[in-house]
Amino acid sequence: MIADTRLVDDELGPVTDAKGVMVTQVFTKVGNTVTYEYDYGDGWIHHLELVVISTHPIDEVLPQIIWGEHACPPEDCGGSCGYKELKEVLLNPEHPEYKSTKKWVGSTFDPMVCDLKTIQQKLGNLGKLINDYEEGF
Repeated sequence: MIADTRLVDDELGPVTDAKGVMVTQVFTKVGNTVTYEYDYGDGWIHHLELVVISTHPIDEVLPQIIWGEHACPPEDCGGSCGYKELKEVLLNPEHPEYKSTKKWVGSTFDPMVCDLKTIQQKLGNLGKLINDYEEGF
């Protein structure tokens, strides 16, 4: 959600309204990094780095994910501390909250698996999602 995000760019400094910033303003050269905070209440901090500038045709599906570790935390799980507790519960079938937690996150959710294929498929729909979002403004 753009209204609930902020990023800090090496050159632009703090940006509280990410909607007004183009990716090309932030990632001007390989090695540029951004610290991006999603959901102030939970305090999710993401560190992004431009590793390559593509010279492929414009219809290439971008952005692409090239690496990941563990699953994306579910919404409203309580930030990094809450997610740590969630993982402890899910990794222990004997835990008293295991069944209710598994029901909440879904039976196929595995906190230790980063599903790159599914993430890439969802990123392929990003253009449509952005258009739908911008039509609301």
